[in-house]
Amino acid sequence: MSTDLREHNQLAPDNVPVDRVVDFDMFNPPHIDKGMQEAWTSLQSHGEHGLVWTAHNGGHWIATKGHLVKEIFENNKTFSSECPFLPKEAGEQYSFIPVSMDPPEHQPYRKIINDAVGPGTIRRIEPEIRQVAKDLIATIRERGSCDFTKDYAEIFPIEIFLKLLNLPSTDAARLKYIGDQMTRPDGSMTMAEAHDHFFDFLAPFIDERRKSPGDDPISTIVHSTVDGRPLTQDECLRLCGLLLLAGLDTVVNFLSFMMQYLAEHPDDCRYLIENPNSIPTATEELLRRFGLVSDARIVKGTKDIDGVTLKDGDMVAIPSMLYGLDPNVTECPLDVDFTRSKVEHLTFGHGVHRCAGSYLARVEIQTTIRAWLESIPDFEIVPGETVRHASGIVGTVLNLPLQWNNAS
Repeated sequence: MSTDLREHNQLAPDNVPVDRVVDFDMFNPPHIDKGMQEAWTSLQSHGEHGLVWTAHNGGHWIATKGHLVKEIFENNKTFSSECPFLPKEAGEQYSFIPVSMDPPEHQPYRKIINDAVGPGTIRRIEPEIRQVAKDLIATIRERGSCDFTKDYAEIFPIEIFLKLLNLPSTDAARLKYIGDQMTRPDGSMTMAEAHDHFFDFLAPFIDERRKSPGDDPISTIVHSTVDGRPLTQDECLRLCGLLLLAGLDTVVNFLSFMMQYLAEHPDDCRYLIENPNSIPTATEELLRRFGLVSDARIVKGTKDIDGVTLKDGDMVAIPSMLYGLDPNVTECPLDVDFTRSKVEHLTFGHGVHRCAGSYLARVEIQTTIRAWLESIPDFEIVPGETVRHASGIVGTVLNLPLQWNNAS
């Protein structure tokens, strides 16, 4: 046994068997140089155990098997969303709603979110989404190379989301930095401080939409009611803050994972070019393979599960990415197969807190694939360059240097 693991065993509470202890830091997992998802799937080789425990980030359980991830998402009474992030002290400061609420309290707020960013809202701006993607890619194409992460992934979905919310795009970089401190913190601010920065930014826009509403999601939220009463300012801030964080992070990061794969697999690019009707199905397979989120739950009461006893207040990481990467759910899960007959994933979550923005995410992903391959069908990672990943509540690709020949 390594010295590090022996130290972790000594830190384990009484309800943690020695054979469940792993040395795994979700913000800096071992072997991340092999890939962010690959680093997490290493947990699935820990014998037959589906729940393991790590001393990192305050000490917490990790659900590593697909059936446990799904079960925990579905059991709101035992696995509460009151503390949805790790480490625990950060999760306790996380106040966006309704993701930090359990049923039935969350239900009226969830309906408001659904109304604000549901398919009906997104369909109205789909032509604009396509045009923004085409214009951005046309500009990038002329260069012959780019850092896809910086030049497209961190621009396109954020610009779309700020347009959707009718917020100024000049604030995109600052807002992205604040959002990163919630999902991949670097220690420069606490979760509470990041919330406050979001609230300070949103407050004047919320006040403006109260007086002069438009057809944007913020206007929908501030003029909604719960149990027949208007929303308070605090409720508006917490709902709008959730929307803003969602629009600044998950799709932004997924696009680079997706594009790294396509750059490394030109045959799959050719398949999509020759079979454009397969892009929606391919999108689901890519979402399965490159899931990137790890939520958390706090245990209420005592729960026997997977041969161990969880105690009141225990924290459990539920990496939704591991559902579709479980070989018991997906055959050859690390392989990408655009002709796979059945694609199962929980990349947008599961149960009562399933991502309300999943329709918009799919539109942005499919739009990017179509527009990129139409304009730049042959591209590759710049030879000699190393693509770096980072992990956290939401994983990311730190850099993706691509090149192509405009004459081809």
